[in-house]
Amino acid sequence: KMLRTLMLILLLTSSAAAHESGIGPNGGMRVDAGPYRVELVPDGTKVNVHITLDDDSEVDTSAMNGMAILLIDGKPVRSALSPFSTGVLSGDAGASVPEGVKGAVQITGSDGKTVQAKF
Repeated sequence: KMLRTLMLILLLTSSAAAHESGIGPNGGMRVDAGPYRVELVPDGTKVNVHITLDDDSEVDTSAMNGMAILLIDGKPVRSALSPFSTGVLSGDAGASVPEGVKGAVQITGSDGKTVQAKF
């Protein structure tokens, strides 16, 4: 557990993967990650990740997957992400996900390449 927490802290404090976050069109935090704009939108225990290109066009997420690692109540919570609808990956965190949650989302594209978004 200690190693997981340390890895999450290192992940959250490094600055290499994403630009400064802002608010996306769905009301969640949005950051740039590789060729994508990634928006994290909590919905109860669900984690919805909206993915667009830099020009805000939708991405076909049907062959994508991912993993969200979120810091909830001081503990890292992992949630596998799978296709939900066009441009959205979704997963269940098993705990209520607060607005403004800190964490990271790793997305694997249909080409097998992985990008990381940090919130």
